[in-house]
Amino acid sequence: MRKITLLLKSFTLLCFLLLLSNCGTNEIEDNSTASAVNEVKNWYRLHKNELNSPIFEYIDALEWENAIISDGADGVVIEVPFTLQSQLQSSNEKASLFNDHHRLMFLKNDQNKFRVFYVQIFTDSKQSNVDNNNFNYYNINENFDGKVFLQDLSNGVNTQLQFKDGNKVLPSQTAKMREEAITCVWIGWWKEDGFHPIQLLYCEGGGPTGEEDIPPSYGGGGGAGSNPGTSTPAKPQIIDNLTGKAKCINNLLNQNGNSFIEKLLSNFEGNAKFNIVIGSADKVFNSDNEEINGKTTYTVGSNDLQILISSSKIESISSLEAARLILHEYIHADMLRKLLTTDINDIEAANFREVYSRYAGEQYHSAMANQYMSSMKEALKDFHKNVLREDFDKYVNFYGEEPNDELYEAMAWNGLKEVDVVAWDNLTPEKKASINATFNNVAKKLTQVSLCSK
Repeated sequence: MRKITLLLKSFTLLCFLLLLSNCGTNEIEDNSTASAVNEVKNWYRLHKNELNSPIFEYIDALEWENAIISDGADGVVIEVPFTLQSQLQSSNEKASLFNDHHRLMFLKNDQNKFRVFYVQIFTDSKQSNVDNNNFNYYNINENFDGKVFLQDLSNGVNTQLQFKDGNKVLPSQTAKMREEAITCVWIGWWKEDGFHPIQLLYCEGGGPTGEEDIPPSYGGGGGAGSNPGTSTPAKPQIIDNLTGKAKCINNLLNQNGNSFIEKLLSNFEGNAKFNIVIGSADKVFNSDNEEINGKTTYTVGSNDLQILISSSKIESISSLEAARLILHEYIHADMLRKLLTTDINDIEAANFREVYSRYAGEQYHSAMANQYMSSMKEALKDFHKNVLREDFDKYVNFYGEEPNDELYEAMAWNGLKEVDVVAWDNLTPEKKASINATFNNVAKKLTQVSLCSK
């Protein structure tokens, strides 16, 4: 009996010690978690003003008590969920991103400083909401279909990850996109008739240019977190692969364009981040397989902006209209540059994004009409008089006077007269009729011959 009593006492003592040990372990873990969160919270309080994103205007509350700590491939990562003011949510222009989740993600470096990322998690289906509070960048559900966006708040670099059944889908390295296919994320409200954007947050693209720009590795490496190496990137430039009349006109624009054209093209020289590769094709088609004059595309993961000009189209139009066509596509490239750049000191790009964010529908051409119309008109006027002088003199001899600004305005509008282009829709019916008449009755009669063929 005494042995049984001693055995029971020993067993009770052992259970007590194990319980005490387990409580101690949990207490240590809790204290460690609280300490890590407090460290981030204090750092954020001191450095918040150094972080750059429009989202800070709309944050209602950071949920520090619900912070998620993960042991990621790049070290300990702390994600802090937050809510938005006034029931705001976010999506893209097409309203195809649903059930937004917002996080600030803190990644500590070797110097005990933090890199901070704005993380957004979206589902591809409205019915596929994520209810798991621990769902985060390093804990993607097995059945998750959707997208995760990361914006580095120190340099503005944006990265998109796509998931299917919880697995990361690698993007095609040859996939090309027109501007409308680039994912721009907005803040706004969901209503019965869809998503109503009010503020542009960022556009995905313009991948990392150096080791400091690489986003944190997802799931232990590969994909977005791979090191691109230490080779020096090629100097950005405009690479001319045009042929025939298009090459002739492009050379004249580059050599003799006015100050607007010089400044436009200088954005792709020197220390610029993006290249332009401009080339010719017999025919060019849009995504609906309709033949068009030209198009500008962006290659995923690349810094090349590709312009393709239709040779068959450009051979059938006047030299001045050919200049407008090429200039129109250069402007598309410049708009892409401004949307994709991660240079937070680029005031011009920031101002453009502000204008761009005001429009819905045909945003690119609405923004072009708003920002570039006057400059296009003056550039065509100068190019006609000072470069295409023979054609200019033929006009004067035929009409007995120099062309007025209405001609160059009508030409600048060509390609910007679609439905939902705000500036065009706002014109009176009389003004639209006058522009169309000037283009059809005057602009189409200008010289078609290429100057370089002489």
